[in-house]
Amino acid sequence: MAQVGLHPSARPRPTVAKKTAYAANQIAVNMLWQAFNAVAVYDYVAYHGVSAVRLSSGLIVYGVLNAIFNLVAGHVSDRTRTRFGRRIPYVAIASIPYAVCFALLFSPPHLTQTGLVVYFLAMTFLFDLAFTFAALNANALYPEMYTDPRDRAYVSALQQVFGIVGLIAGVALSKSLGQSLGWSRMAWIFAAVAIASMYVSLWGSFETGDPVEPFRWREALWETFRNRAFIWYVVASFLVQFTTTLFTTASSFYTSYVVSLSPLQNSLFLGGIFVVAMPVAFVWARAAIRYGAARSAMVAIALYACIEALLLVDRSPASVLATGLCLGVPVAGFMVLLNMLMAEVIDLDASRTGRRREGMYLGVNGCIVRLGLSLQYAVMAIFFAVSGYRAGANVQPPSAVEGFRLLLGLVPALFLAGAFLCMRIYHRVQSGAVS
Repeated sequence: MAQVGLHPSARPRPTVAKKTAYAANQIAVNMLWQAFNAVAVYDYVAYHGVSAVRLSSGLIVYGVLNAIFNLVAGHVSDRTRTRFGRRIPYVAIASIPYAVCFALLFSPPHLTQTGLVVYFLAMTFLFDLAFTFAALNANALYPEMYTDPRDRAYVSALQQVFGIVGLIAGVALSKSLGQSLGWSRMAWIFAAVAIASMYVSLWGSFETGDPVEPFRWREALWETFRNRAFIWYVVASFLVQFTTTLFTTASSFYTSYVVSLSPLQNSLFLGGIFVVAMPVAFVWARAAIRYGAARSAMVAIALYACIEALLLVDRSPASVLATGLCLGVPVAGFMVLLNMLMAEVIDLDASRTGRRREGMYLGVNGCIVRLGLSLQYAVMAIFFAVSGYRAGANVQPPSAVEGFRLLLGLVPALFLAGAFLCMRIYHRVQSGAVS
């Protein structure tokens, strides 16, 4: 079997400018995706009066279907052969519909309630399909372009700096800008910025042109799930990303009904998380080099669970803002370390199979994350149904208010305990494979 060198001598040495340009794609990836998670459901429920239960139920079905497309997109990417490379053409083509569909999602025509549900689900499907091809292939370039651990840590930290800029816009500014400028205008501004950042990243991208014959579909899936390190990594990643996405979605309701924040305070709450995370990302990168990515990830998981539990007892805007600032520390860890851990997993597979298969691994990971979104929407649908939440009401009953506290302060701890255990097992498996 032909072996893939993990450190090929012919590999280009990117300049700092090229590394920085490549990392800029995280503005687009994070800004639109996180804005969707933060305010899309909130916009349709609170401003268009759509039934939260109907919307969440539809998103469960959509999430399962779209999870399958992640597998297909990853496999197609690995098998693509063009003179422009395997990944770069998809990034160049899919970036435009990714941004345009996001803008159209927040610009619905005048429809009935049922029509709005159908429109929301259709546009969400198209948006997420384009996101899958653009983001998966942009991220698949990272393990192939950077194989040295120090380069990986540095570029991953750079990615998170740009990603945090996107997160601040997507999570912290989307709600306040949507309320002040209008949801449609906010979305078109975000779409223009996203397209620009994706095309800047292409200038800093390259591929090595690996000539090895790719696996067929069945072989690709079989070899992926034979990688024990990947199994434990992806379960831990699934649980972590479920809790962070749940926080992003439910926080709009928490800051509206539990501890009421003004639009400015809401931006400070969510933006403060990422302002703290930006410099701390480089601290986590150094920790990963010194102690290993897996050990550092376990620390981040434990910190996140402890800090988010404070939302159970926060009673004032000041305490909520302080909790948000503290959350920035573990969030930075997740952002830096999950990328590095996935690259480790792909390296292990390449040394075993002789093929670099970033597309399939990111596709399977994306599939499982999408199933996590379906789980999140299932949790939200159950919550809306049993808590007494009243769509469109300015004041919620005590049962709904306390429910939002439990949803953000207690439920994540249960999932994060499982993530910690899986990451500990991953560390043992990965250490044994390397040795």
